[in-house]
Amino acid sequence: MILAAALLLGAVVIGWWSPAALSRLAATGAGPGTVIAWWLLAAAGVVAGAVGGVLLLVLPGHGPAGAVLRILHDCWSTAGHDGFPALDPIAGLGSVAVLGVAAARLARHALDRRRRRNVLHRRHLTALRLSGDQQPLPTLWLPDDQPIAYSMGGRRPLVVASTGLADRLTEPELRAVLEHERAHVRGHHHLLTSWAEVLGRTLWFVPLMRELPAAVRLLVELAADRTASARCGAAPLRSALLRVRAGEGPRRALAMAGGDTEIRLSYLDGASDPPFTAGVKAVAGGIAALLAPPAVAVALVVGAGLIVCP
Repeated sequence: MILAAALLLGAVVIGWWSPAALSRLAATGAGPGTVIAWWLLAAAGVVAGAVGGVLLLVLPGHGPAGAVLRILHDCWSTAGHDGFPALDPIAGLGSVAVLGVAAARLARHALDRRRRRNVLHRRHLTALRLSGDQQPLPTLWLPDDQPIAYSMGGRRPLVVASTGLADRLTEPELRAVLEHERAHVRGHHHLLTSWAEVLGRTLWFVPLMRELPAAVRLLVELAADRTASARCGAAPLRSALLRVRAGEGPRRALAMAGGDTEIRLSYLDGASDPPFTAGVKAVAGGIAALLAPPAVAVALVVGAGLIVCP
């Protein structure tokens, strides 16, 4: 039971304390895509650590935990699994119950979000068919005086913009806005934000999961800004951001006005890492985020063994 408890504790430590660390790392100038990977992999590591800890509790013989702890068995017999046999069924049943409730909530929120998104998407596709635009990534133009621009993912992605947006912006600004929305679709940002929001609604009591949706929503806006800036220039994108900040889209779409405008404007002035450096940061940080809970668990087990053993 020791390894299972350590793994669960590792998931708790990362789930409660990683948001501050991830926010500080994001402020070092890492690319938005890299930081998105760090947040999502940290969340995946916490979920995997919690599930792994529960499995170690309920599997016969605690699965591989016995082999890991056998080295410490002689000097740690009083604190090992055999010392507290009555705790195993209680801890196992309790953990399975918590995991079952979390899994049920996760499935319910995911299905509910998918159903609502599909209804909204079908309405847009009906309007798009009437417009006759059959491009791979079409743009649906709404007859609205407000400056509106957003994108929708799914099997038939599309960009939605208003005539008021086209009237208010110059041609370079409009091109930058549309490129920003296309970047959301190409980067599968709708899928990333969907899963972040599902995890946040399901595991709201974990600080990492609670802050995950807002963090990912801002980061995908920064990533789309960076793509649009590289293709259309920073100046037209900057002026477009200042003009359309009031125009938003549906809740389940990614709107051009989404995110903190001041942060997005400041990010446009920041220098990006070279591709090799960005790749190294993404891989190293992602592996560290994913393996943080088991790393904490191993450190706890080894540390406890060193303290207990003479």
